[in-house]
Amino acid sequence: MGRLLNLLAMGLTLFFWFGVIVSLVVTLPGKLSSFLPICGVIVALMHWVQASMIRAACKPHFFVTNSEFVQVLIFGVFGMRDIRARLKDIVDAGSKPQP
Repeated sequence: MGRLLNLLAMGLTLFFWFGVIVSLVVTLPGKLSSFLPICGVIVALMHWVQASMIRAACKPHFFVTNSEFVQVLIFGVFGMRDIRARLKDIVDAGSKPQP
């Protein structure tokens, strides 16, 4: 169920980016043509900061690949499935009792 919701959220994010690109090419009704690109720049900047912070935080543990960086850049928190899984493995390995 969680994977399905994550895919749905990624689809909605792609729809948003599609709307931003369309607003640059085609005149949309009302103020959407001027509003969507501004929102797109703000979201892109926030995602870039988020992806950079994740890369810096994960640096001592593992290397965040360029494809994972781009996924976070496009999808934000919804593109972090692989990174979260690798971090969970590290936390689980560190919390196991020592014999």
